[in-house]
Amino acid sequence: MRPAGPDEGLARGPVVVLGGTGWIGRWVCAAFAATGRPVLAVARELRPLPDDVRLYRLDAAGLDTAGLTSLLAAERPAIVVNAAGGYWTGSLAHMEHSFIEVTRRLMGAIDRLPERPRVVHLGTVLEYAPPAYGVPLTEDAPTAPDTDYGRIKLASTRMVTDAVRAGRADAVVLRLANVCGIGAPVQSLPGRVAAELAEAAVLGRPARLEFTGLTGHRDYVDVRDVARAIVAAATAPDPGRRLFNIGGGVPVPVREVVDGLIAVSGVPADLTVHPAQAGPAAGGLWSAVDPGAAAETLGWRAEITFAESLAAHWADVSTATRAAAEPDWSAA
Repeated sequence: MRPAGPDEGLARGPVVVLGGTGWIGRWVCAAFAATGRPVLAVARELRPLPDDVRLYRLDAAGLDTAGLTSLLAAERPAIVVNAAGGYWTGSLAHMEHSFIEVTRRLMGAIDRLPERPRVVHLGTVLEYAPPAYGVPLTEDAPTAPDTDYGRIKLASTRMVTDAVRAGRADAVVLRLANVCGIGAPVQSLPGRVAAELAEAAVLGRPARLEFTGLTGHRDYVDVRDVARAIVAAATAPDPGRRLFNIGGGVPVPVREVVDGLIAVSGVPADLTVHPAQAGPAAGGLWSAVDPGAAAETLGWRAEITFAESLAAHWADVSTATRAAAEPDWSAA
């Protein structure tokens, strides 16, 4: 049994995206669909997708290995993207199931297929130990996460890399920096700030923003650039290296997320920042990746600047919030 290369496999079947209606998953589906490849989104929730993307509505966490094997055997995909899983704010049990268990079942299903697709697994830079200030994270950096989310994601990643080393999978892991941009969830700092500013604009009052900390620097990468990276990793003929850091490579002061969105929105804001609580910040006070390996091997670099990403995010949230606030006269 040999792994099928992506170019050969594309003639066999679609790209299957687990978590295809999630935030990142929707952008991944759109990016593959734009290349003309057939796409199947496997997801729990019904959300808008490009017209040419099929939807298999089922919670990936509810599929056992046999069920996933049957689904993939029927579809005969060239590429499988594992974008399944909840946000980092979920309970420990929920994160363990949605990340570790889904990955275990997926890799078990891949091992049973007669022709193995290229798997792209989404990890996080929080799988690494917090870096020293000013030292970009390379793929060889030590893995010693300081959060439950990072530890759970690392356990999932190791299932994938172990399968590759054992010759049981053709897979690539992308460790993502802080993803931002259009559709960012309210659990994220950009998502929360944009939502509160948009609500204040609709109500015609200043936004009242209150945060603790806002210290340190983080590497932000736009979700559209992330989708491009996933396509690049999925279609590289022989990447050789099987793990890449995906980020802009530029450490951005966390405070600039808030100040930048206030500026681009034009919404008056009363901002209160409380001192950070005692104890280390998750991921340390400084974090940025070295994107050199992705550039050299995959031909990928981030193209959308942090300012452009914030502006696009604000425009989307502002438009959606105003539309939701308008009365629906059609029901009258």
